[in-house]
Amino acid sequence: MRTYPLDEKAMMADLRGLMQIRTINHDCGPVTPDKPLGEGVYNALEYVLGLGRKYGFKTKMLDGYSGWIEMGEGEKLVGVLTHVDVVPVEPDGWVADPFDATLVDGKVIGRGICDDKGPTILTLHAMKALAESGVKLGKRIRLIVGGDEESGAWVCMKRYRQTEELPCCAFSPDGDYPSTYAEKGILHVTISRKLGNDIPELFLESGKTYNIVPATASARVGDRTYTAEGKAAHASRPELGVNAMRELCKKLEAEGVEHPFVKLGLLATREGFGIDMEDEPSGKLTLNPAISVVNKEEATLKCDLRVPVTITKEQVLEAISKAVEPLGFQVSSDFFLDPLYVAKDSELVTTLQRVYTDCTGRTDEPISVGGGTYARTFENAVAFGPLMPGEENMNHKTNEGWNYENMLRTYQILANVLEQL
Repeated sequence: MRTYPLDEKAMMADLRGLMQIRTINHDCGPVTPDKPLGEGVYNALEYVLGLGRKYGFKTKMLDGYSGWIEMGEGEKLVGVLTHVDVVPVEPDGWVADPFDATLVDGKVIGRGICDDKGPTILTLHAMKALAESGVKLGKRIRLIVGGDEESGAWVCMKRYRQTEELPCCAFSPDGDYPSTYAEKGILHVTISRKLGNDIPELFLESGKTYNIVPATASARVGDRTYTAEGKAAHASRPELGVNAMRELCKKLEAEGVEHPFVKLGLLATREGFGIDMEDEPSGKLTLNPAISVVNKEEATLKCDLRVPVTITKEQVLEAISKAVEPLGFQVSSDFFLDPLYVAKDSELVTTLQRVYTDCTGRTDEPISVGGGTYARTFENAVAFGPLMPGEENMNHKTNEGWNYENMLRTYQILANVLEQL
């Protein structure tokens, strides 16, 4: 491992400049043709690109959606993928200004410090250190900065892919250490049927978003109201929660309520839907029956599924359709995000792992997750850092913070990884 010098004062000044720009996704000032993601995101992109030019690198703005900073020479391109947009801020409870970078008890506090403004600035300073070191690089390095990661639509990267060179390998410091070599496919489905006069009336509601296990559910049958409580959890780990819709359906069945949706709700498990699937790289399929609406005319259940990397969307849809058809329901796909899978023995993953071990002394194995990261933008790309194993993840929370010593450690990891790749 090479130790690269860092001007911490200059790095923190650059970081504060970026943190002070309000870049809340879809809520950061006027939207204009040249600032399609809002004035804040545009200003942040311009700020980062301006730093790139200041440090002697090539830059390009892509219509206010994204931009890139490039160093080095060579036919091939190594990509580092970051973003400057952030999630909204709850106004109360912050120990420091959320739109700044303030050191408090060993942590730098501010919205986006770890997700993903901090890694953006650290990557830029790692590139600066490489340029100043005189290390010979066989490929170009490009920091690719987006402005629409938090929405999940990633229009920033769609714009990049329209006209720009794709890297031969890439990583995104927007997850956890060590490297994340597999991310399950994310599938949203709607299971629905029309209801006729021959079916008893049931009014039921549960859940508001695909990616959260519903914690409450309510139903009305005639003059009687039923409720159930569960426990919220992220859809990528539904086993950590309790699905209130299913608890309500159990209660309705026990009360003798006959309705197709009650039967569907009880059927809505991996086993019941015939999707108890798994593979070696990424583990078990997960199912979150997320949003339920039943009225006089229609019964609808919307589900979030995290699909193992070697299993196709079609296999899953076919199995669910077969399971629910006897109840009169039909299945449609609303959204599918392709899985990410880069073999653990690939050059990319083994290089990341080797540098991680050299810089930290840790021997943690690469990981597989059910969540989705920005790394899915490119082939042969993975998430890599910046959170250390066991480090509290404060992303998207009040007092979002990043341990300063871990920030400095990540800087060294980034510089060494870029040198090696």
